[in-house]
Amino acid sequence: MADQSVERPSARRSRLEPAKAPWRGAPTLVAHFLDRANEPDLFVRVVKPSALRARLLFTHASLVHSEYYLPMAVRLAEAGIECWLPDLRGHGRSGGSRGHTRAWSEPVRDVVAVFEAMRAAGPCPLLLTGGESYGALLTYDAIRSGAIVCDGVALLSPAFGLHFHPSPVTWWLLTRLAWPWAGRVRPLAPLTFSGVTEDPMVRRYIERDKLCNRHYSLGFLLHMMTAQKRVPHPDRDWTVATLLLLSAHDPITDNAVTQSVFAASPDVTCHVSEAGLHSLVADHPDWVVDRLLDWAETLKPARRGASS
Repeated sequence: MADQSVERPSARRSRLEPAKAPWRGAPTLVAHFLDRANEPDLFVRVVKPSALRARLLFTHASLVHSEYYLPMAVRLAEAGIECWLPDLRGHGRSGGSRGHTRAWSEPVRDVVAVFEAMRAAGPCPLLLTGGESYGALLTYDAIRSGAIVCDGVALLSPAFGLHFHPSPVTWWLLTRLAWPWAGRVRPLAPLTFSGVTEDPMVRRYIERDKLCNRHYSLGFLLHMMTAQKRVPHPDRDWTVATLLLLSAHDPITDNAVTQSVFAASPDVTCHVSEAGLHSLVADHPDWVVDRLLDWAETLKPARRGASS
């Protein structure tokens, strides 16, 4: 990785405090369903700036849905970045089986479909992608498959490796015997979110919002862990301008695994926060927005990434 810094975010401002930039203006929110033949309809929120500098497709983490990222999107829109926030299938207001996918390719196709809709929205200097945790891993796979060509990608606490490691015997049993029931088996107890954020307001939001998923199927977990095992360490073919934002004390994802993926990639900027847990969007939204805006200023349109 070309650049890495470890930082302690300063005390955060209000999540809706305007960005201090001369091009700021009042954002507007548009929400719609992306209708697709033979695929679940996807609910998409778009936060539009008054003056367009870039478009960003940002994909949510597991547990939550697109509403979770609206405060961040407002801050970015005030600085000229239009934000597209989809609910993936089985999440939020989108169609599909709640908390389950039959194949990893399904949510990857969701990311690609929303990117294509964003690309078709009109000329724009920069087309960016990004995501948090589960959403970051899906975005990485969509780009690496060649289905998305963008000018840059922002990956926040990407789920390349979990601190949970099943034994080889357990993994063999799961992958050989559990697939026929993977869509039906769900834990009786709701999925914990104790390591997601240190913000009690966000924890209450996740606990009480009925659109948040806390009962994922076994198939969802198996597909994600299988996808993680396919990621090369390092990924020598990765050439996309990348921003990595990590938490030094992330109890859910392993930063060493993430950094090993991009160890051979020269155009990667990595910032590590000394404060906060897994979701830096929840714990330090201003730090996230400031790092993202600074990074976006350094980007140049890729040959096929911009829609100008």
